Amino acid sequence: MITVATVCSLIEKKLGSKAAGLTLDENTAFDSVGLSSLQIADIVYTIEDDAEIELDPSEAANVKTVGDLVTLVEATKSAGAAA
Repeated sequence: MITVATVCSLIEKKLGSKAAGLTLDENTAFDSVGLSSLQIADIVYTIEDDAEIELDPSEAANVKTVGDLVTLVEATKSAGAAA
């Protein structure tokens, strides 16, 4: 299961020492913490692998916050389970 804590942990790994002064939660916007588009894409790909799903690229491109990404992953998993 992908949680807010999972995504926040991935962000912290990407940012390294820059993450020390940040408070990350479901409302954290990816661009507000200094992640590049490549780093955001890498986080999305890691989550896809971990959750064994494939997110719709157009929907994934609209993800702005940690909570948005978790919601999209859960919705995608639910849709896959129903199919």
